[in-house]
Amino acid sequence: MAMVLFTVRATIPADMEDNFNRWYNDEHCPHMLRYRGVVSARRYRAILGEDKYQYMAVYEFQDEPTFRRFMESDFLDELRAAYNAEYAVSERKVCAYTLVWP
Repeated sequence: MAMVLFTVRATIPADMEDNFNRWYNDEHCPHMLRYRGVVSARRYRAILGEDKYQYMAVYEFQDEPTFRRFMESDFLDELRAAYNAEYAVSERKVCAYTLVWP
């Protein structure tokens, strides 16, 4: 089965940015990697072309069934609740992609 990339793009107020990055790197991504079938977690900051979202997290899932289970899981509900407790002021956009080549 083909892997799935799950992306979460976010924008955050400047006065919260340092705390946001620290929390995301030290707590959120390591927590995400505990979900069975998540292969990797990476974060990026926009440097060209993006005019709304400064940050993007990319999570790699081993396959689509694993990703679909995750999307219906209590684990995701807990992640969302933790994010919203700290950063409800941010704007987010989520997308998912399945590998088509090679």
